[in-house]
Parts: sequence; C-alpha cells; structure tokens
Amino acid sequence: MITVDFLHHPTPDEKSRILSIYHHQKWWPESITDPQRIDRIIRGSHCYVVARDGREVIGFGRALSDGVGDAYLHDITVVESHRLRGIAQRIVSMILARLEEDGITWVGLIGENGSPALYRKFGFAALEDAVPMFRFETPPA
Repeated sequence: MITVDFLHHPTPDEKSRILSIYHHQKWWPESITDPQRIDRIIRGSHCYVVARDGREVIGFGRALSDGVGDAYLHDITVVESHRLRGIAQRIVSMILARLEEDGITWVGLIGENGSPALYRKFGFAALEDAVPMFRFETPPA
C-alpha cells in the first residue's frame, strides 16, 4: 500500500534511500554520502513529504518558504518503478494543502522536462517573460 506523509525525523534507512534517490535523479553527485545532509534539508524546508510503498521510500517532495508569503516546490520525484500511479500528484497535493493552511498562496517552481502536465493540474502555468536562472559555480573574482 502506498502512503504519503510528512517526514520530520527520518530513520537511517530512510536517509539512505532518500540519498540514493537524489543520486539516481542526478541531482547530487555520488560523492555526497553524508546522511546528515538529509536532516539539514528536512529542517530547512517548510515541509517535506515522502511516499512509501510499505516501509520503502519511493518518492518525496518539499516546499521552501519564508513561512509568510512565498514558497517554492522543490525536489518532487517518484522512483521510475512507481511512476504514473498518481503518487507525485498526492505529494504535490499534500504540500500545497500545508502551504494553504499556513496562509502561503504564492507558490512557484521550476519543472523538469516532461513534468508541466503534473503541475498544470494544480493551476500552475508558465510565467511569460520569465527566465529561470541558476548559479552552479562561484564566479571568478
């Protein structure tokens, strides 16, 4: 049975599984192995949601926010073997409900290729005249 819940205090097994999913998604290099990083991410997030199949973490997502006005959806994913079952939709729905309960109504995100259809179900649309930007390395002095 698939369950979706907020995660506050991950077990060592959950941390290991979450790390492996970050690696598999190519969001983090394999050289990042410190499980305490997961604790810091959860503490630094407005909320962190995990999906489990039994006891195994199969997906997650989180919201980053100032807790007052704005929030961003981040790291929404489900492992390939469990995709197309509505699990990501349940994760996003739970996060958005929490943000709404907390009075946060402006929510943004940067979706990966192939993901806009999921977010459109929740009313997200592309921002005209907006360009997502990233800084991956410290610029030279």
